[in-house]
Amino acid sequence: MAKLGRKVIYTNVRWEEAELTDEQLAKWKTEDEDLQEEVLDEMDWDLVRDKPLDDYGDAELIED
Repeated sequence: MAKLGRKVIYTNVRWEEAELTDEQLAKWKTEDEDLQEEVLDEMDWDLVRDKPLDDYGDAELIED
C-alpha cells in the first residue's frame, strides 16, 4: 500500500509584557547593556497574546 508523508513544523509565537518600576525605567534608559540585562532578569513577564503557526512541507509518496 502506498502512503503520503510530510513534515509539519509547529511554532508558537508569544508576546509578553512586564511593568517597569521608575528605578528599572531609569536603568533601561541608560542604554547600558549590563543594566538592561539586570532589568530583564528582574522582570515578571505576563503573556499578552500568542499565535500558533504551522509550516507544512511538501507531501512525498511512500511506497511499500
